[in-house]
Formats: sequence, structure tokens, C-alpha cells
Amino acid sequence: FSRLARERFRAIRRQLARLNSFMQEAVANMEIVQIYGRTRKVINEYTLLCDGYLQRTFAQIRLFAGFFPLTEFMSALAVALILWYGGGEVLHRQLSLGQLVAFLSYMRLFFQPLREISQKYSIVQSAMASAERIFQVLDTDEVLPILKPVYRPQSIRGEVRVADVCFSYGEDAPVLRDLTFTLAPGKVSALVGSTGSGKSTLAWLLVRFFDPDTGTIFLDDVDLRRYPLEVLRTLVGIIMQEVFLLPDTVRENITAGINISDGEIDDLARTTGLSELLRRLPDGLDTVIGEGGVELSAGEKQLIAFVRVLARKPGLLIFDEATAAIDTEGENILEQAVEQGFHDRTVLVIAHRLSTVRRADHILVMDQGRIVEQGTHADLIKENGLYARLVRIDLRGDQE
Repeated sequence: FSRLARERFRAIRRQLARLNSFMQEAVANMEIVQIYGRTRKVINEYTLLCDGYLQRTFAQIRLFAGFFPLTEFMSALAVALILWYGGGEVLHRQLSLGQLVAFLSYMRLFFQPLREISQKYSIVQSAMASAERIFQVLDTDEVLPILKPVYRPQSIRGEVRVADVCFSYGEDAPVLRDLTFTLAPGKVSALVGSTGSGKSTLAWLLVRFFDPDTGTIFLDDVDLRRYPLEVLRTLVGIIMQEVFLLPDTVRENITAGINISDGEIDDLARTTGLSELLRRLPDGLDTVIGEGGVELSAGEKQLIAFVRVLARKPGLLIFDEATAAIDTEGENILEQAVEQGFHDRTVLVIAHRLSTVRRADHILVMDQGRIVEQGTHADLIKENGLYARLVRIDLRGDQE
């Protein structure tokens, strides 16, 4: 019975997870659902998920509908046996009436805990099924092992060397193929290429969201796998196109666990253009941001993300399409802020808008997971290769 009950509750939890996930996605993308006329389809899919949850719940109820009466039947049977046998003993004066009543009372006291256990058993099985899903996550082995000896520097020069790196997502075709290049310390490097060429994947490898299938990435001539993750992600900062903000104050979103004064935050806000946003907010730095930053525009969320990363002063800073949601004026302000605060640090800019990378000290051009060109803007234009073609397309788009 325990095995059957646990399986029923597992099925309920799995279906409830699907239901909650679907609801979260549908609500988060409500605009898309309405724009493309998918309201009826979403309602139908939600109804099917609810029906599935209802069916699995009824299956669990039917199972326990046979378990609870069994406990009551055993209790009633015990009372009947005592009355049958004890009544006969009383008639034959082998047992007093008081003793018979005492036996009946003892029997009720014996079965009362069993009744309560049977009633609580469904709760226990439900909790066990839920706990299994939690412990599956907690018991997961660390996917990214740390090599010995562990390296814990306080700061880095920011030199990055990628040597013969290949990477693929599972069994899919390789996203990165035989990638080899170097990012000079203290310089601004840019990574450009068409959509799907592997630029963001490379950024994720640099902060160890994944490890390469083959090859090695070195940071200051030390294998990236020797850095503990908490140390690496303090030394390397990344700003992605999609910004995640905590449902907390602006101050907490910027500090996020580091000690920094309001004066330092104000200085960063002035250099990045965030001060104008802070003046508009009702409580300034103490304004509470809703979940997902729904009250803020995409550009405003990007500004907060910029200040959050700049406050940590990483030795290597990666911009992964980080200025895509910011207008040209704001982009220029941020470029100046980076030049002032990171003039002696390594910066890697990943961008589709090629106007943002022209001033880079070194430009890497990716195509189908490989570095096909590299050099300065002027050198690559002279080569009249892929980069020059991308620049012409970019200029044509700006003119239109």
C-alpha cells in the first residue's frame, strides 16, 4: 500500500509542477498570448492540465477510500469479538460486566492512535513525495568540479587565453569549434558575429556556467577550473541582455551582498546616468522594486545591472548585448563610465550593433563557432571580409 500511495502522490506532484509552470509562463507572456490570438488555446491547454491534476487526485482519493474503512472495520470487528466472547463469559459468570466494559474501553484506546495514523498517513505520503523532488536537487553532484590545487587570488590582471576549446549542448552539433584566442589584460576586446555563431555561449564558458567539452580556458595563465566558483564570479563580472532584479530595494539590488557606501553608489549613479532614474523614484535607493522589475523599463533595469557589476570592480568585465535596450545617448554615457572606471581592466564586449565596438582595441569575428577574423576595426575593414560585410549591413540598417 505504501508503494502505491507514494506513486499516486508522485503523479500528483508532477502534474501540479506542470500546472504551475504553465501558469507562470502564460501570465509572464500575457502580451504575446493576446497579440497572437492564443488565448483560447492557452485556456484549453490549462483546462487539460487541470483535468489531469483532478484525475490524479481522484486516483489518490480512491486508494485511501479503501484504506480508511479497513481501519474502521478492524476496530468494529475487534469490538464485536469482545462482545461475543466477553458477553458469553459474563452470562456464565466467568467475567464481570465491569471487566467487559473495561476491555471495550481498552480496545477503543488501542484503535484510536491507529485511526489517527491512518488519517495522517496521506499527509505523510504527500510530504514524502514532495521531499523526494527536493532531495533530487539537493543530492545532485556538483556538475563543475574544482581542480587542485585551488587558486584564490584577491585580484587578477585579466588576461584570458582560450586554447582549442570545443563545446556542444548535449548531443547537439558543436556550438564552438577549435576556438583559440587571447584577450590582452587591460584592453577592450570585442566579439562580433551573426546570430547563432556562439558568442553568448563563449561568455557563459568564461564565467563557468559550463565547462568546455575539450580544450582549456586560462585566466592569468591559471586553468579556469582551479578557481572556486564564488571566487571566479567575484573576479569576473558579466552583464547580460536579460536582467534579473530581486524584489527588493534598489540599494539591495546594487549591493547584493557587498559592503559599499551610499556615497560610492551615488558616484557610480552619476557616471552611468542612473542618478536621473533615482530622482524619479519615490524613495530613491530605498524604492522597492516589484518582482522582475515590472515598474521599470528594459533600459532602466540595464542601468541598475551596470551599477551592480561596476560596484564589484571585477578584473574582467563581460558585456553580453548589455546595451541593446539602451538608447544611443545612454550607451555613450555607459561607455564613458566604463572607460573611467575600467581603463586598466580587461573588457569583453559582445554586440550586434557594430557601432559599439569600433573603438575596441581588438575585435574578434565569429562565424559558426570559429574565430574567422581578428584585428582592429581599420584592419578588418581593409580585409573586406565578414566583418566588413557586417558593418555594411549595420550601416544600411541605421540609414533606413
